[in-house]
This record gives sequence, C-alpha cells and structure tokens, in this order.
Amino acid sequence: MIFKNAHIYRLTQPLDLNTEQLNAALQTRTFTPCSGIRPSSFGWIPPVSGGELVHEVSGCYLLCAKREDKVVPSSALADTLEEKITRLESLEGRPIRAKEKQRLKEDALAELLPRALPRSKQIFGYISQSEDLLVIDTASSPEAEMFLNCLRDTFGSLKVVPPQVKSKPGDVFTHWLRSRKLPDNFSLGDQCDLIDPEDASSVSCRRQDLATSEVRGHLDAGKICSKISIIWHGDLKVSIDKDLVLRQIKVLSSDDSMDEGEDPIAQLDAAFVNMTLELSRFLPELYSALGGETRG
Repeated sequence: MIFKNAHIYRLTQPLDLNTEQLNAALQTRTFTPCSGIRPSSFGWIPPVSGGELVHEVSGCYLLCAKREDKVVPSSALADTLEEKITRLESLEGRPIRAKEKQRLKEDALAELLPRALPRSKQIFGYISQSEDLLVIDTASSPEAEMFLNCLRDTFGSLKVVPPQVKSKPGDVFTHWLRSRKLPDNFSLGDQCDLIDPEDASSVSCRRQDLATSEVRGHLDAGKICSKISIIWHGDLKVSIDKDLVLRQIKVLSSDDSMDEGEDPIAQLDAAFVNMTLELSRFLPELYSALGGETRG
C-alpha cells in the first residue's frame, strides 16, 4: 500500500478539471524553498521525479506537496535572547518589561532563522473525481489542513467535508470490542485506545488480543473505544479513530518492495491503481458497518 495513512474527504461540488487543467492550476502554487527569515514553506512538487505536477492513472490524480520548516533550536533561541536582555538591561540600567522581552525574542528569532537548517517532508494525496473523493496520506490533522488550504489557494475554493456516518464511530467500536462480533469481512486487529469520558483517563492496548478479559474490564469500568485496529477480508489491516482517520494501513499479503529490474514508474502506477481500487472497495463497507454514509 503506497499510503500508510489517510485523511479522507468528500468533494461537495464536482471538480470538473482534466489533467492539463489541474496541472496548470497547480503551477500557480509550486513549492519555493525557505529563504531569509521565512520560517516555513508549502507547495506542489511533481509526485514522480521529472514529471508533471499531476500524475494521472485510471482516472485518479496523484498529487504531492512539499513542506519545509526552518528549525531554530530552543536552546540557541534562549541563549540569544538572554544575551539581548542582559545587554539592554546593562545599557538602560533597569529591568526589561514583558512586552520588551517579547520584541527581543522576535528579533532573536529573525536573527537566527537565516542560519537555521531546513527540515522537509513530502505529503501525497489523490483525487478521484468519479467518487468525489480526496485522500491525503498523513496521520496529522494539521498537515491535512495545510494540504487542503494549499488546494483551496490553488483552485480559489474547494468545498470538502470529512465522511459522515449515521452511527457514532466510538459507540460502534466499543460495541465491537464488547460483543466481539463484527460485520461480515471484518475482524479485530491487535490495537485499541480506550478513554474514560468522565475523567479523560486513557489506556492504549498494543499488539495484544482485543478479546481478552483485560479489555473487557476497562469497558465494564465505563471506558469507550476511541481508536481500533481492524482487519478487512483477512488482508487489509488498518487503525481507525473516532474521526474516521485511517492510520497504519497495511496489506498483510504484501511486502511493499519494488522489483529492481522493472520500470519504477510502471511499478508506481500498478501500486497506485491497486491502492485506489482497494480503498474504493473498503471505504463503502466500512461506512456501511458504521450505519451508512450520509451525503448531503
């Protein structure tokens, strides 16, 4: 599976653009490296090295954003700030006020940023127009929002909503753990997060049998399940939280390795098609198991 995580959204309005139009739109928001005192940057890069900004396979559009952040070590910032405070207090013979310290901190950051080393990562996503579907490969909600905002800047607007289901996912996950009975094609994995709605205390179970008396004891004590690992059709393993974010996606029968002798782009295309087809089958069954998807 190419994507290891998935923030999923439904397009509430069709995105009627072809590959050429999408590529032209993305050109307006390409990635520019951080420079000077600019602390961060986010923009589009080709998902395939040397290719266009959109890589289309079987009606799905693969996109890639690059995020770059300049990192100033907190110790370096603290040392520089202390030097500035000591110097100013010595010159003026008085304690520095809080507002002045804040200004000096901003000055220290601006001084250190041009010398800070950048840290970068790539975030992939794909759009399936036939399914009104946007999938972003990140476990981080802030990163998913950055990807969405970049798309909105690119297209002028982008109306999307997370998937809406009729039943509360946490209640369904808790029922699955308590009854140990899941819908057809689903079985329990080996992870779950349990939380007490009264005092917010939590328990994380990892790599263990979820049908044990220990898990049942936590449920009897009033905890509910906020995240659960499931296996679909005995092969697709995924962790799902109460917001329906997918994490740790893994096809158990695949080692995700690539054959060195084959064309890497052809291998990517094949893996991308397999992934989009797998998700197009899995998501409707998942939402059905949660009471059915509601789409306005």
